[in-house]
Amino acid sequence: MNIKRHTYISNEKIGLVEYLPVDDKANYNDWIDAETQNGYNYNFNQTYDEFLSIEDRQCFIASIELNNKDIIGMVSISPENTVPDLAIRIYYPYRNQGYGSTAFMLATKYALDFLNIDEIYAGCYEDNEASKIMLHKCGYKPHPEGNQFDKHYLTGIERIQFDFIYKK
Repeated sequence: MNIKRHTYISNEKIGLVEYLPVDDKANYNDWIDAETQNGYNYNFNQTYDEFLSIEDRQCFIASIELNNKDIIGMVSISPENTVPDLAIRIYYPYRNQGYGSTAFMLATKYALDFLNIDEIYAGCYEDNEASKIMLHKCGYKPHPEGNQFDKHYLTGIERIQFDFIYKK
Protein backbone atom coordinates (compact mmCIF):
# COMPACT_ATOMS: atom_id res chain seq x y z
CA MET A 1 0.00 0.00 0.00
CA ASN A 2 1.54 3.30 -1.11
CA ILE A 3 0.39 6.06 1.26
CA LYS A 4 1.73 9.61 1.39
CA ARG A 5 3.36 10.14 4.79
CA HIS A 6 5.37 12.87 6.42
CA THR A 7 9.03 11.80 6.70
CA TYR A 8 10.75 12.89 9.91
CA ILE A 9 14.24 11.68 9.01
CA SER A 10 15.67 9.21 6.51
CA ASN A 11 18.76 7.82 4.85
CA GLU A 12 19.34 5.77 1.70
CA LYS A 13 17.94 2.63 3.37
CA ILE A 14 14.95 3.58 5.53
CA GLY A 15 12.90 6.47 6.83
CA LEU A 16 11.10 7.29 10.03
CA VAL A 17 7.67 8.34 8.85
CA GLU A 18 4.36 9.45 10.26
CA TYR A 19 2.54 6.68 12.14
CA LEU A 20 -0.98 6.36 10.71
CA PRO A 21 -4.07 4.39 11.78
CA VAL A 22 -3.43 2.00 8.87
CA ASP A 23 -0.32 0.90 10.82
CA ASP A 24 -2.35 -0.26 13.83
CA LYS A 25 -2.96 -3.83 12.61
CA ALA A 26 0.74 -4.57 12.02
CA ASN A 27 1.57 -2.93 15.36
CA TYR A 28 -1.04 -5.09 17.13
CA ASN A 29 0.13 -8.27 15.38
CA ASP A 30 3.68 -7.55 16.53
CA TRP A 31 2.55 -7.06 20.15
CA ILE A 32 0.87 -10.48 20.19
CA ASP A 33 4.08 -12.11 18.91
CA ALA A 34 5.77 -14.23 21.61
CA GLU A 35 9.26 -12.97 20.69
CA THR A 36 8.13 -9.35 21.09
CA GLN A 37 6.49 -10.10 24.44
CA ASN A 38 9.67 -11.77 25.67
CA GLY A 39 11.75 -8.76 24.60
CA TYR A 40 9.48 -6.43 26.56
CA ASN A 41 8.85 -8.89 29.43
CA TYR A 42 5.15 -8.28 28.98
CA ASN A 43 2.15 -10.52 28.46
CA PHE A 44 -0.01 -8.68 25.95
CA ASN A 45 -3.43 -10.29 25.77
CA GLN A 46 -5.74 -7.47 24.71
CA THR A 47 -8.10 -7.87 21.79
CA TYR A 48 -7.60 -5.69 18.73
CA ASP A 49 -10.46 -3.41 19.84
CA GLU A 50 -8.93 -3.07 23.32
CA PHE A 51 -5.57 -2.30 21.71
CA LEU A 52 -7.17 0.47 19.63
CA SER A 53 -8.68 2.04 22.75
CA ILE A 54 -5.28 2.51 24.44
CA GLU A 55 -4.50 6.21 24.62
CA ASP A 56 -1.04 6.83 23.18
CA ARG A 57 0.91 9.43 25.13
CA GLN A 58 4.31 9.03 23.53
CA CYS A 59 6.34 12.17 22.94
CA PHE A 60 7.25 10.84 19.48
CA ILE A 61 6.13 7.81 17.50
CA ALA A 62 7.05 6.87 13.95
CA SER A 63 6.74 3.94 11.61
CA ILE A 64 9.89 2.56 10.01
CA GLU A 65 9.57 2.50 6.24
CA LEU A 66 11.80 0.78 3.73
CA ASN A 67 12.54 2.60 0.49
CA ASN A 68 10.03 0.28 -1.20
CA LYS A 69 7.38 1.74 1.17
CA ASP A 70 6.94 -1.42 3.29
CA ILE A 71 6.37 -0.62 6.97
CA ILE A 72 8.77 -2.84 8.92
CA GLY A 73 8.48 -1.60 12.50
CA MET A 74 8.12 1.39 14.76
CA VAL A 75 10.04 3.59 17.18
CA SER A 76 8.75 5.67 20.06
CA ILE A 77 10.00 7.98 22.77
CA SER A 78 8.36 8.01 26.19
CA PRO A 79 5.88 10.78 27.11
CA GLU A 80 7.01 14.33 27.82
CA ASN A 81 7.92 15.09 31.44
CA THR A 82 9.35 11.58 31.87
CA VAL A 83 12.87 10.25 31.39
CA PRO A 84 13.27 10.15 27.59
CA ASP A 85 13.38 6.46 26.67
CA LEU A 86 13.69 5.26 23.08
CA ALA A 87 12.04 1.97 22.17
CA ILE A 88 11.99 0.06 18.90
CA ARG A 89 10.19 -2.92 17.45
CA ILE A 90 11.07 -4.51 14.12
CA TYR A 91 8.29 -6.64 12.69
CA TYR A 92 8.83 -10.24 11.64
CA PRO A 93 10.24 -11.13 8.99
CA TYR A 94 12.48 -8.02 8.94
CA ARG A 95 14.31 -8.79 12.20
CA ASN A 96 18.07 -9.46 12.36
CA GLN A 97 18.83 -7.72 9.06
CA GLY A 98 20.34 -4.49 10.41
CA TYR A 99 17.19 -2.39 10.07
CA GLY A 100 16.91 -1.95 13.83
CA SER A 101 20.36 -0.39 14.17
CA THR A 102 19.73 1.94 11.25
CA ALA A 103 16.33 3.01 12.57
CA PHE A 104 17.63 3.43 16.13
CA MET A 105 20.49 5.65 14.91
CA LEU A 106 18.02 7.78 12.94
CA ALA A 107 15.61 8.02 15.89
CA THR A 108 18.46 9.03 18.21
CA LYS A 109 19.59 11.73 15.77
CA TYR A 110 16.02 12.99 15.42
CA ALA A 111 15.55 13.13 19.21
CA LEU A 112 18.78 15.08 19.72
CA ASP A 113 18.55 17.42 16.74
CA PHE A 114 14.81 18.07 16.38
CA LEU A 115 13.20 17.27 19.73
CA ASN A 116 16.02 19.00 21.64
CA ILE A 117 16.61 16.07 23.96
CA ASP A 118 20.12 16.21 25.47
CA GLU A 119 20.29 12.61 26.65
CA ILE A 120 18.18 9.61 25.82
CA TYR A 121 17.89 6.23 27.49
CA ALA A 122 17.17 2.74 26.22
CA GLY A 123 17.02 -0.65 27.84
CA CYS A 124 17.19 -4.33 27.05
CA TYR A 125 17.09 -7.53 29.01
CA GLU A 126 20.25 -9.44 29.81
CA ASP A 127 19.40 -12.25 27.37
CA ASN A 128 18.70 -9.93 24.40
CA GLU A 129 22.08 -10.08 22.65
CA ALA A 130 20.80 -8.47 19.42
CA SER A 131 19.58 -5.38 21.30
CA LYS A 132 22.82 -5.07 23.29
CA ILE A 133 24.82 -5.17 20.05
CA MET A 134 22.48 -2.60 18.46
CA LEU A 135 22.74 -0.22 21.42
CA HIS A 136 26.55 -0.37 21.43
CA LYS A 137 26.64 0.08 17.64
CA CYS A 138 24.43 3.17 17.99
CA GLY A 139 26.77 4.77 20.54
CA TYR A 140 24.76 4.09 23.70
CA LYS A 141 26.82 3.52 26.84
CA PRO A 142 25.92 1.28 29.79
CA HIS A 143 24.18 3.20 32.58
CA PRO A 144 24.31 0.69 35.47
CA GLU A 145 22.60 2.99 37.97
CA GLY A 146 19.48 2.69 35.81
CA ASN A 147 19.49 -1.12 35.66
CA GLN A 148 16.27 -2.67 36.92
CA PHE A 149 15.51 -6.09 38.34
CA ASP A 150 12.16 -7.67 37.69
CA LYS A 151 10.63 -11.09 37.29
CA HIS A 152 10.17 -12.79 33.92
CA TYR A 153 6.51 -12.49 32.95
CA LEU A 154 6.16 -16.26 32.38
CA THR A 155 8.70 -18.00 34.61
CA GLY A 156 8.88 -15.60 37.55
CA ILE A 157 12.68 -15.86 37.47
CA GLU A 158 14.42 -12.59 38.35
CA ARG A 159 16.22 -10.93 35.47
CA ILE A 160 18.02 -7.67 34.78
CA GLN A 161 16.96 -4.99 32.35
CA PHE A 162 20.17 -3.18 31.45
CA ASP A 163 19.95 0.58 31.05
CA PHE A 164 21.90 2.50 28.40
CA ILE A 165 22.33 6.22 27.78
CA TYR A 166 23.26 8.40 24.82
CA LYS A 167 24.43 11.94 25.61
CA LYS A 168 24.69 14.81 23.16
